[in-house]
Amino acid sequence: MGSEGIANRHPRRAGLRNWWARPLRHRWSPLAMKGETARALPVVVPVAVVGLVGIVAAIIDLIADPPPPSVLAGVAGLLTAATVAEAFPLPIEGVNVGTTSLAIVSIVATAVIYGWPEAAVVGFLTMALVELARKRPLERVVFNTGLYVCAAMLAGLAAAPLRGDSLGSIVGGACLGSAAFYLVDMVFLSAVVARTRRTRFLSSLGRYLSSTALPFFVMASLVVTLIVLWNRSPFISLVVLGPLITVALHERWLHRALERLREFDRLKDEFIAVISHELRTPLTSVYGAALTLQKRDVDKDVQDALLQIVSDEAGRLARLLDDALSASRLHAERETFEIAPIDGAEVARAVVDAARSRLPEGLELEFVSLNGLRPVAADRDKLRQVLVNLMENAIKYSPDGGKIEIRVDRAGPAMRFTVRDEGIGIAPEEQSRIFERFHRLDPNMTRGVGGTGLGLYICRELVQRMGGRIWVNSREGSGSTFSFDLPLV
Repeated sequence: MGSEGIANRHPRRAGLRNWWARPLRHRWSPLAMKGETARALPVVVPVAVVGLVGIVAAIIDLIADPPPPSVLAGVAGLLTAATVAEAFPLPIEGVNVGTTSLAIVSIVATAVIYGWPEAAVVGFLTMALVELARKRPLERVVFNTGLYVCAAMLAGLAAAPLRGDSLGSIVGGACLGSAAFYLVDMVFLSAVVARTRRTRFLSSLGRYLSSTALPFFVMASLVVTLIVLWNRSPFISLVVLGPLITVALHERWLHRALERLREFDRLKDEFIAVISHELRTPLTSVYGAALTLQKRDVDKDVQDALLQIVSDEAGRLARLLDDALSASRLHAERETFEIAPIDGAEVARAVVDAARSRLPEGLELEFVSLNGLRPVAADRDKLRQVLVNLMENAIKYSPDGGKIEIRVDRAGPAMRFTVRDEGIGIAPEEQSRIFERFHRLDPNMTRGVGGTGLGLYICRELVQRMGGRIWVNSREGSGSTFSFDLPLV
């Protein structure tokens, strides 16, 4: 299997370590830190050296006793199959071990059918071609190819005593070759993990063996099937390609479908948590104000203040529900649009005028627009909703005050709307996710800024469905600038 970290820091993108796959969910890379790399070297270096010696010995053996063209053709076919399988590993649903490379089927089959020299060459070229194509670091390529060579050689040597034409010999050789490859993979992977994490080798080996047992039996059965068909005729073995491709495609489809279902379930839970939290504050305010108003000794000023609280919080509740319903309609593609020529500057000016009446102290609102702008093709209500959401975000994320500028300008064949603030800004790693559903910049309310995480998602969906695009430029601590373009009439 090889080291997860040395073989691949992105385990879903396959490679040697993904054959019998990965038993741990923890994303680990021994090359992530110099100390961990140094601890792994006592395992990495011997594997690389033995692999180098093995591939040299295999090449010398093949040169000394050149195989006939029929053997070369068979090895080439198995090499092609192994390379393709290594490049496109499969997720096995229900087994928490990451992805599984079917390349081992072809490599072990080569070892059982032709011998260890041919298997070593196929293993070496398979891993070298795939890892170099992925532009892996040199030390990873060396380790992975070395491990594949070692495992392929041992598989060929283990199967050699049972080589024959009888069904028992074929099945026995295939099982021994598969087990040999698997054990080499597990032993070296466990050794690297134990060295890197400073854990006991036997405990790591036991954990890996128990969690990869099912993929091993799947691979062993495929090896037996392929070799039995190959023994009848290499051309008959092509029959197995159809079912394998079908199973592979179905497994990928099933895995993607289940991943989407899990994501939907996560979003559902997150939605319930966010909405519950956001509804609690205005409901508490309304409930408290209503209880106070029930007292007869409340004077006129206090009564007016409480009624204003009820009005403000009721409006906040309405906006929360509107956002939730709008996001639901957009996600289900049930939102309707009435695109017509409208004065975009006029819509933006109306939004700014409405916001000035409830602008917090310390904030300054400025509207800038050129005269004589052409009409924009948009839905008036949807454009207003986008501007209101961006304006409220600018106000909400400017707790220390400052200036908020709304600008409407011409940008080629489009009209550009810009909302710029001098607030807390957005960290670079957050900027690519802020338009996702339920993504909030301050989920733990450390800055006292709440929200459902739906506003920017709604803005993006509305702008895109009106034929425009939206983006953000921001620097943490220096404010944010949200811009979107809509096509001119």
